[in-house]
Amino acid sequence: MIVNKLRNTVVAVAATVLFIATLSCGTRARGNSMAQPATTHSATSLQKDTKWAIVNVSDAFMRDEPRYGSECVSQTRMGTLVQVLERKGYWVRVKTPEPYEGWINELALAPTRELSPEEQKAEKRYGAVLEPMTLKEAQKYLKSDKYIVLRGTSVEKDLLFYGADNVVTTVQMGNILRARPSKDADVANVILPDGKEGFVGGNCVRNFREWAEEEAAEPDGKKAEDIVALARSFLGCPYLWAGMSPGHFDCSGLTGFCYFMNGILLPRDASQQVKCGIEIPVDQMQAGDLVFFGDTSVGHVALCIGDHKIIHASQLVRINSLIPGEKDYYGRNILHVRRILSHMTEGELPAVYTKDSPAYFK
Repeated sequence: MIVNKLRNTVVAVAATVLFIATLSCGTRARGNSMAQPATTHSATSLQKDTKWAIVNVSDAFMRDEPRYGSECVSQTRMGTLVQVLERKGYWVRVKTPEPYEGWINELALAPTRELSPEEQKAEKRYGAVLEPMTLKEAQKYLKSDKYIVLRGTSVEKDLLFYGADNVVTTVQMGNILRARPSKDADVANVILPDGKEGFVGGNCVRNFREWAEEEAAEPDGKKAEDIVALARSFLGCPYLWAGMSPGHFDCSGLTGFCYFMNGILLPRDASQQVKCGIEIPVDQMQAGDLVFFGDTSVGHVALCIGDHKIIHASQLVRINSLIPGEKDYYGRNILHVRRILSHMTEGELPAVYTKDSPAYFK
């Protein structure tokens, strides 16, 4: 019992550290170049006066500045609870669970309300406006029954009817949807963050809490296989700076997403992921390990798939060998190999099982 209590304490501390960690890491090593210095995060995110919102689109691009011409710095996905930090016009600066900060158009968030004609005229804004949630409302959302989407699909008003008018929206792998009870295992009744409802095939989703518990209990060897298999399914996807969802990945977006879809939450960037787990000699790397490249500082991350081969997002998602002389040899300098599986709570920035993250469950 004492051992279990000690383990639970370590897990809870690690989860909190990742959620509110200070990320003054110098640079955001994400791919073949560097973005701006990371923002410092503090424990104020847990205070009662904080405001929250839920991502309401399948994937929302986060920008460095509150304008469409600004650089994209990351993405966040439907159903993710984000902290509202600041507002400028129809732009909202948010903090995600990794944690990461950026500006999102308010219509990509929920809940919203329609502006009255008088408000539209006075504010010169049209349509809806974000109405942030209180901490209490956010905690209620975390407690609600939810699904995690395991394969992309459309949410439809009626699964027996086909046609464009029947589609409510599209969702993709990694999205989170509130759930209504359903007696039919072949059909899932889902609620979008903005309150709209619809149906998806039961094989496209899983109960989020049950899924997270099962993923945390999976043996590390099997989990490594699953992480690699998921990464392989994205072969050929084009590289996109700031991408971290199916169809567009940067290097740390790929590694982070493949871990997330196997129940583990990593920090966002390569320069942060290198602080997870333990250091492993290059000649002892195995499937599931993360391999970090650069000259003097981390500038790229890849996933080891075994036999000294890697899969990574570099121009596109591809496989390369780390053995000199092989035709697909990737000769960039290896700085670190980090093993996270079996060493979740170790490292300067511990990784966290999704089931233990206060950003996803209450």
